[in-house]
Amino acid sequence: MARRPIDPDAELDATAYVQNLLQDTAAPASPPASAWTPPEPAPRRARRSQGRSYGPDSLPGLADYFARACPPLSWAGGLEIGNRQALISVFSELRRDAGLTPDDCRALTDLYVRRLGSRRPTKPYVWDFKWQRYQLLASLRDTGITTTAEDFESWQDAAPTDQTTDDAFTASWGTA
Repeated sequence: MARRPIDPDAELDATAYVQNLLQDTAAPASPPASAWTPPEPAPRRARRSQGRSYGPDSLPGLADYFARACPPLSWAGGLEIGNRQALISVFSELRRDAGLTPDDCRALTDLYVRRLGSRRPTKPYVWDFKWQRYQLLASLRDTGITTTAEDFESWQDAAPTDQTTDDAFTASWGTA
C-alpha cells in the first residue's frame, strides 16, 4: 500500500498530515495468534570459580604433588599418571591403613622418585608406585623420617619425678 500523496492545493489539515506520515507500509504484518514462537533463551549463568579448591595436604593435593614429582615418560605421551583416581585411592589407603601424615606421603613420593633414577617403568607410574608402596614404606620407616605408634610408646610411661626438680620449679614461680 503506497502512501497517499498530499495535495498541496488542499487545505492543510495537520492531523491528517501526521497520520499519513506515521503510516508505515513497510512494517511486517503481525503473526496470527495461533502461531507459537519459542521464547528467547535466558542468558547462561557464568561460573565465578572452577569449583572447590583443595589444599596441598588433601588427597587430590597429594596426587598433584606425585604428578609433578614424576619425570615425564616418552612412551606415555602426556598420560604419565594413568589414573588419577587410582592414585588418590592409593594415598587414601596409605593415610587410613598405614597411618601416614601428608608429609609422610610426600616423603614416600620423594623416595619413589629418587629410586626411579634413570629407570623408566613399563607401566604407568601410579601402578608402579602402588605395587612398591609397602617396600617403600618399610625403607622409609628405616630412615626415621616417618613416625609410628612405637615412637609414641615412651610417652605413655609416667615421667620420673625428682623432688629437687619439683622444688626448683615451684620456687621459680614464687610463693603462692
